[in-house]
Amino acid sequence: MGFADYPFSSRYLSVDGHRLHYIDEGRGPTLLFLHGNPTSSYLWRNIIKPLRARYRCVALDLIGFGRSDKPHIDYRFLTHYHYLQRFVAELDLKDLTLVLHDWGGPLGFRLAQREPERVARLCFMETFPFTFDWEEFPLAARPLVFAFRDKRLAPWLLQRHNLFVDLVLRFSVLRPLPRSVLAAYRAPFPDARSRLPIRVFPSELPLNDRPGETHRAIAEIEANLPRMIQPMLLLHFQPGAVLSRGRVDWLARRIPHLEVVDGGAGLHYVQEDRPQTIAAALETWLDRLSDPAAVSTPISTSTTAPAPASAPTSAPTSTPRIAAEDDRYAGPLRWRWSPEHHGGLAAAWSEAGLVQLCFAADAEDGRAQIEKRFPKASLEPADPDAIDTLMAAPAATPLHLVGTPFQRAVWRALLAIPAGQTRQYGELAGPLNSQARAVGNAVGANRIALLVPCHRVVPRAGGPGAYHWGVTRKKALLADEGIKDL
Repeated sequence: MGFADYPFSSRYLSVDGHRLHYIDEGRGPTLLFLHGNPTSSYLWRNIIKPLRARYRCVALDLIGFGRSDKPHIDYRFLTHYHYLQRFVAELDLKDLTLVLHDWGGPLGFRLAQREPERVARLCFMETFPFTFDWEEFPLAARPLVFAFRDKRLAPWLLQRHNLFVDLVLRFSVLRPLPRSVLAAYRAPFPDARSRLPIRVFPSELPLNDRPGETHRAIAEIEANLPRMIQPMLLLHFQPGAVLSRGRVDWLARRIPHLEVVDGGAGLHYVQEDRPQTIAAALETWLDRLSDPAAVSTPISTSTTAPAPASAPTSAPTSTPRIAAEDDRYAGPLRWRWSPEHHGGLAAAWSEAGLVQLCFAADAEDGRAQIEKRFPKASLEPADPDAIDTLMAAPAATPLHLVGTPFQRAVWRALLAIPAGQTRQYGELAGPLNSQARAVGNAVGANRIALLVPCHRVVPRAGGPGAYHWGVTRKKALLADEGIKDL
């Protein structure tokens, strides 16, 4: 699948006689993705792809956007909220994690404040659950925003010439957008009439120069931020366009259960530049929230509740067994080599769990493999019996999966393969909506041998297939599990 792909099945729901388009992918806890102007559910495609292996990902096209109908309505903020609220009620969505961007932010915050029984968590980026004034806009951007809010200029700029897509969207992304991606964003707006929803949103911005129902509604959201009970994740990008560092600090002082994570470089449509970062941060945060003790003590994505260094497998029962992180771990590691198991094993533990378990002829070989996998990590020796403790209770060992979101999805699938059984690469690829070759690459990148049983994956053509530590060893491991005829 390519970066521009949208490999999802379209679904439709009728509200007030108008069809709302949405996608509903995967199974598990429900994530509801809400976009802003001038985008659609397409904005979230490269974040949903890896997450749907573990979560039910629902992404709505707001009325007038994407493949939803474009009826003759006013497209104001409270009108959008009406359609959103009805959509959530019709699907009876509960225990929701909202993932919010741009105008999806105030819409989602209003839903969370008014229906907290439905909304359990919020993740947001480049959005504005608050009112603001002109001084918050960069000087260079003020004339354009002013023009987009002008009754005479806005129809010409935004409806006739489609400048929000052709100018604002393109220049609010760091990377050059491919033609296929720009075509997908242009497709819902083929003519001036279809672009009316794009034109309305700038006039709805909660600036202090236009008091009215939208300004009052978002001021109400702002006033209620300190009373919100849901845990929240704010992904902050540099330099950003909507959320300055000062505004992030302002939010951190007002929202009780807020975790702020640096997402790296980004402007406004950060989903086009940082999809893997967003998916990984969201997945890591949700994993951490599965530990009730973590909800009231937010921590950064690079750390989790520490396990005792002397006994890596003795983590408290409240610690999630699997921690997840993007492919850039550079913290401290405890490591040990032992000749007592499988001819020699080397293992390394982060504070969150086991990050590497590899076959090694001696301690020098083991350390070299760990340093190659984690070149920026600092290594310290673990207790002499650490590997014995690990091998005595492998099923209870906390794991720290460090890799891309897709790699981690594949590795989680490996954990479900029972001992004494094998799976073909294509069998794993189907539920992940991927291809056998991509799965094979992810399997080959696994460095937690035995516990993440990549040796149980075989090719459709027959034979044992490749193995990072050699085919002979793979055959021996499978034979130990009673699998000999390959």
